[in-house]
Amino acid sequence: MHFEIRATGRHLWTWVLLDATQMTVLESDRTFPSETQASAAALAFAKLVNRAGQTLTAGSSGGLI
Repeated sequence: MHFEIRATGRHLWTWVLLDATQMTVLESDRTFPSETQASAAALAFAKLVNRAGQTLTAGSSGGLI
């Protein structure tokens, strides 16, 4: 998976998460006034997902998975 930053129109940007086949997995629910801000938002989202994944795997060995 990887992120792509896309222009959405007049001076607005968004991020899109794509899978290995280039299919959209998730797209930002808002637009940003610059490509840099959209990129920073994608990075922040990735960090939140990573943190959530760490808490999921750090749970007790008697978990559901």
